Amino acid sequence: MALRLIKLIPPGNFDLDDELVHRDDIVDRWIHKSDDNKPEINMLVDVELTEKILGEIESRFSGNDDYRLVLFPVAATLPSQPAEEEKKKKEEEDRKSENDSEKKRVKRISREELYEDIKEVVDSSWVYLVLIALSCVVAANGLIRDSAAMVIGAMVIAPILGPNVGLSLATTLGDKGLMKRSLVSITYGFFLVLALSILMGIFITLDPDVYEISSRTTVSFADIALGLAAGVAGCLSFTRGISAAVIGVMVAVALLPPLVATGLLLGSGLYDLALGAGLLTVTYIICVNLSGVITFLVQGIKPHSFTKKREGEEFSRYAIIIWVSLLVMLSLIIYFQYS
Repeated sequence: MALRLIKLIPPGNFDLDDELVHRDDIVDRWIHKSDDNKPEINMLVDVELTEKILGEIESRFSGNDDYRLVLFPVAATLPSQPAEEEKKKKEEEDRKSENDSEKKRVKRISREELYEDIKEVVDSSWVYLVLIALSCVVAANGLIRDSAAMVIGAMVIAPILGPNVGLSLATTLGDKGLMKRSLVSITYGFFLVLALSILMGIFITLDPDVYEISSRTTVSFADIALGLAAGVAGCLSFTRGISAAVIGVMVAVALLPPLVATGLLLGSGLYDLALGAGLLTVTYIICVNLSGVITFLVQGIKPHSFTKKREGEEFSRYAIIIWVSLLVMLSLIIYFQYS
């Protein structure tokens, strides 16, 4: 069972006997006072209950700035909770929430923790741009030399996952700030890759018949499935609180090689093939972002306040309509192209 530690420094008039502290669904609690005699309440909780508890605390102290809430990941704790006790506790909670969908435990980390994790990887710094440039150079060499190993190596260093998942989360929450940062990061990265690959295509002799290039000049329904799977996997890697490194490779495999192939083919003057590679890139972009938004919505990720919730629902609705419309158009192109 994954755990989180919630540290709450409440307002000065807070009653330490409050039911907010002495709730039955937490693993353990302890209270101590700091040097200035201000209480610190520590609650050890199941990660799946974190969002519910944070929401209750935020609602309780809404409009009050005289409190501080900090969330910590827990690597391990001793003594561990007995398996039988944990099982009984889960069964009891399931019975209580059986007829109330709003109270069901979400099988993911909290919205707040998810937001902070994704915000950290939405980047447009010089380090991000250098990594993008390096991955582009390595991927281009892999494509030109028909080396799958080099292409995979480029995917390992390509920081593409964060901005795309950030865009999906921003759309789900209606967060304009995160959406702007994600779009800036994606735009900078994609234009840098395209510019570098076009430049390499101008000066390097290119054989368009090698497998690593030719396989990325056509689009099929299998590519739609790959893009959707990559988007779902990328979002789940964050919501489950696991390492996104391996999943990031999968998303990068979907997005970076066809974009690099597009630039190389444009630089070499092979415009028909470049169109096919560009269409494949667009297909992956649409699928990754569409499946990302749907994955977040299915997991119940939404803004906390009513106003922001309404905004988030509007953003999500419009985004899904746009992405689905584009996907239908691409599907029709694929169908008529190969029928």
